[in-house]
Amino acid sequence: MDWVKQLNESINYIEENLAGEISYEAISKIAGCSIYNFQRMFSYIADKPLSEYIRNRRLTMAAFDLLNSTERIIDISLKYGYESQDSFTRAFKNFHGVLPSSVRNETVQLKSCPKRSFQITIKGENHMNYQIEQWPAFRVMGISQKMKTSTAFEMVPKVWENAWKDGTMNRFIEKFPDYRPAGFLGIAQGGQWGESEEMEYIIAVTNYVDVPSCEHVPALEGMKEFAYPEATWAIFEANGELPEAIQKVYKQFYGEWLPNSGYELADLPVIECYMQDNHQEVWIAVIKK
Repeated sequence: MDWVKQLNESINYIEENLAGEISYEAISKIAGCSIYNFQRMFSYIADKPLSEYIRNRRLTMAAFDLLNSTERIIDISLKYGYESQDSFTRAFKNFHGVLPSSVRNETVQLKSCPKRSFQITIKGENHMNYQIEQWPAFRVMGISQKMKTSTAFEMVPKVWENAWKDGTMNRFIEKFPDYRPAGFLGIAQGGQWGESEEMEYIIAVTNYVDVPSCEHVPALEGMKEFAYPEATWAIFEANGELPEAIQKVYKQFYGEWLPNSGYELADLPVIECYMQDNHQEVWIAVIKK
């Protein structure tokens, strides 16, 4: 399926279920990627988190209901996923700047968050340095933490912080195989359709590449080993200050490169490689359409 079409069908699903339950499982299935990657892609292209977009769309529609219907405020609250009228009132005031009751009793100014749609763009403002490589099977060793996909954006930085504090990163440095994918690796694994509520985030280094000249480095004590198959990878340079350098690559990849490339996403995790002197790479597995 065309990538842009998948994105728009995901948005259509959200739109059809604003007054009901929005399933991350369904979004993952429609988009054909993990919900974590979909959330990340959406935030880079739309310049706001997916959860904020959904909340703002619901509050936009709630304002229309207040203006155009006689439904009770409590019923509108429940309709758009709020457990109480108080929580709905707080969210409504934060977004619109006025109380829900004021909409019916006064002339007030309201905000509107329009429905998003995606289309192919070719801006040509910034070039991307990348290469397509058929890379052999490889293994990484490291630590992992399972987390809810809904809280992943808050949890991932904490995993890195703890890894520096508890000495994990120093252990990597002491026994650092010079294999690719290179550097410290950040890998978001799982969260696909069928397991969209939970994902696993891995901090690791590559300890084996399936080529004759490579020696397997056993996983350090207390660490796990993860294996990935031979695949085609689009490898993008992401040099510069973090997190802006990585965010820029994702924004261009999802918004410009992927729709025009003749490739689609493969069912493998995205790998971020952090090296020295603000040198980073993003490895994204792809398959030819």
